Order: sequence, then C-alpha cells, then structure tokens
Amino acid sequence: MTSKERVKRAIHFQHPDAVPHFLRDGREDDIIWLWPKLQPQQPWTEVKHDPDPNLCVWETINVWGTKFRRFGPDGNGEAVELPLENLENWKTYVQPSLPTAENYDTQAIKNHPDKYLLGVMGTAGSLFEGAHQIRGLADWLTDFYENPDFVREVLDMLVERTLRVIDLLADMGVDGVMGYDDWGIQDRPLMGMELWNEFYRPRYQKIWDYAHSKGLDVWMHSCGYTLPILKAWAEIGLNVAQLDQQQNMGLDLLDKELGGKLAFWCPVDIQNMMIRGSKEDIVEYVRQLIHHLGRFGGGLVSMTYSSPDVIAHDPEKVRAACDAFRTFGVYQ
Repeated sequence: MTSKERVKRAIHFQHPDAVPHFLRDGREDDIIWLWPKLQPQQPWTEVKHDPDPNLCVWETINVWGTKFRRFGPDGNGEAVELPLENLENWKTYVQPSLPTAENYDTQAIKNHPDKYLLGVMGTAGSLFEGAHQIRGLADWLTDFYENPDFVREVLDMLVERTLRVIDLLADMGVDGVMGYDDWGIQDRPLMGMELWNEFYRPRYQKIWDYAHSKGLDVWMHSCGYTLPILKAWAEIGLNVAQLDQQQNMGLDLLDKELGGKLAFWCPVDIQNMMIRGSKEDIVEYVRQLIHHLGRFGGGLVSMTYSSPDVIAHDPEKVRAACDAFRTFGVYQ
C-alpha cells in the first residue's frame, strides 16, 4: 500500500494497513506538507536597538497590511496596527495577492507521486483568523452584533479567495487542502453556536463542497476546546481535524461524539501530556490516541508538533512519542 493510499483509507475509514505518519524523526513519512512561501510586505526590521538583543524592537507588515511588533530577533510578535481598525478603510482596502504555483514546492509534488500531498491554503482558508488579522479580535467579535453586513462582506471576500486557491492546488495535483482557524479557548469556543451557524456554517460548507467537487479532502487546524464546532464541521463535510490539544476535551469524549465521523491528525497533547507526562505516560497516551480515535477502520494520522523547541518539549519525550506511534500504529 502506498503512502497516498494509506492516508486516504485512514481518513475515510477504509481499513488501511497501518496508521499513517508525519513524524519527521528521520524515518519514512506518508505526507508531504506543502506550505506556500509568502513574503511579508516588509521584512522584519529593527526599529529600536538595545544592548540586550531581547529588548530590541522589531516590526514588519504582513501580506494583509497588518503591522506586527516583537522584542528580539525571533518570534511572530503581536499585531499593533490593523488595516481595518477604522471601518471606513474597508471601502478602499486592497486584498493581498493570492498564492501562485511558484510559492509552493512543485518539485516535491513531482518527486513524490506516491505520497499524500497536503496543500496549505496560505492567505486563504481561514475565515475566522483571516478576518481578525485585519480587524482585530475584539472588534471583529463585536461586529457580529453592531456591523453584521460588514461581517458578511468580509467573510464572502475570504470565501472567494479560498475557492481560487482550491482551484490552484487542484491544478497542481494535491490530494487535500488545509486551512487554519483557532476557534477555542481552554474550555469553550470563542463564539456561541447560534452566531456560528448563521455566519460560518454555510460558508465553510460552500468551501468544502467545492473542494470535494474537485476530488480533494479537507483538513482544518483548530486549537482550544472546540467540540461543538468539530461536531458541526463533521456534519458539513470536514474530513480531518488537526488538533494539537485533545486533553482539554478528552479522548473518550472525542471518541463518543466524533469517532468514525471525523478523522484526526494529532500529536501527543502539546499543552499537558508532552509537558507534564513522563516518557512512559506519553507511550500510554499514544496507545490511547490510537484506541479512541483510530478504532473505526481508520480515523487517526500521527504527527509531532512542528516547533517542539519553542514550547519546551523534551527531545527525549518527542522521540518516545515517535517510537510509540510507529510501534503501536496499527488500527484495531
């Protein structure tokens, strides 16, 4: 069975020969994760020098026109100036350019026809984060009550951008497309489901129906407690939820509510188990991940977190997780 077949069977509950892997531990993986290389409008520039490099102030303007500021030469920083902070700016707002094939590693696509090719949609695919990146989170959440027509216009703009990127990735020959929207805090979603169903549900469904019409699977990342939204996503056609946290919802609850209905792409929980657990705890957690999410003739794809050093993951624990996924990665 090729990697492509293994992943497709896993996320469609069609009894693959093993759990597919994306572990980056030096051994063979099943997925080629295609991120667009998008340059900011302006490179990071030091705007205030300090003898202590961690106190130097750096700024950039991203592709959306949002200014970010950080202390020190590394990190993502935080938004400090937003292009739609003033609603009047919406009338003249210029959308950023969409990714093109040149932004992706097309050589990797040619070199790995047997791998599952997963294309990240870049400046598209994020109906929530894309909006508050240019408006600001607090103002955006307020707009649903005070400026609902503006909300609809922004969301429809984001939907159309996403459809065009789906066209691009389909033409490039990918197998699935991936978006990013962090919808949760620790114990609940950031929005009530009544509002979510009115504004977001039909737009996600439009995007995913279109992707499916192109023969593509749909993957979405979301952090936090998102169970109500995950259930809605499963109903309207999401194939795979990429969850870095699971313990805040619980594997047993994800199993009960979504097992066999939605596939998951998961590392060991990055916030709790990878920090507080022993290597033995992590091995057992991997076994539980496979049992709860992968006992439906599929349902689980393994991974390790993309930047373990940034969140203080012990390399020995990361190795233990990788070894456990490869040792126990057989569906029941």
